[in-house]
Amino acid sequence: MQLGDGRKLCVSHLLPFVGGAILGSIITQALLPRANWHTCQQLGLEAAARPCSSSIPLQAPPLDVVWDNEDISTHHFVRVNGTFNQSSAFRGPPTKGVDDAWGKYWKVWTFGVDEEVFKASMPQYTEEAVRLDDGRYLATFEYTHQLHCLYNLLRASYMDSCPAEKANYEEDPREWHERVDHCVEILRQKLECDRDTGLVSYDWVKGKKEPTANFNVARMCPDWGPVERWAHDHQVTEFPKKPYGVTQLSRIP
Repeated sequence: MQLGDGRKLCVSHLLPFVGGAILGSIITQALLPRANWHTCQQLGLEAAARPCSSSIPLQAPPLDVVWDNEDISTHHFVRVNGTFNQSSAFRGPPTKGVDDAWGKYWKVWTFGVDEEVFKASMPQYTEEAVRLDDGRYLATFEYTHQLHCLYNLLRASYMDSCPAEKANYEEDPREWHERVDHCVEILRQKLECDRDTGLVSYDWVKGKKEPTANFNVARMCPDWGPVERWAHDHQVTEFPKKPYGVTQLSRIP
């Protein structure tokens, strides 16, 4: 192949890209008359934030069924307080005030869901699932268990200030460690699945030679009020008695 032929070939390959870029620019200006680099970048970020389509749902299907079409799409801006040694109602030894602060997350522990919602959640077991007298299935939210696990880790870190926790450890250290390890593993799997791609920037700080991470990140958080109200309206305050002859698992799942 001659040098001139190679140049012609390169030009012929470039023409479609150039034409596509021009056409894309025309379409963008037609649809978005005030389009600029900032708006295009914003559109790209918003598109990247949306979950991709998949044959396996990224979010449990019951969400659209459970809330009876209540609006849970409302989000609000939050600046995370990631500063070291900052005050918080959830920090420090498990005093009554700290316990009360955490306790708001499990005011409703269990509730009942109908068969449609139960099956949509893709349960590991169906025949062995606990059913209530009214036919609903007994359930709880994952976040309730996850937050309770985090609370257990707080208690474990302040064992000397928590007599009940220390007593559990002294009674059976192996069982205590199994419970703590269970919570660590639950939270690890959750964070592994829902990796937060929010950016942590670095700042120059007086007296520090190295860049310092700034964990006070910005994020948009959903309004969980409708979820909490739904759970309250469908809560189950007493566990049902095990029926005779019911199908059972041979071990704890």
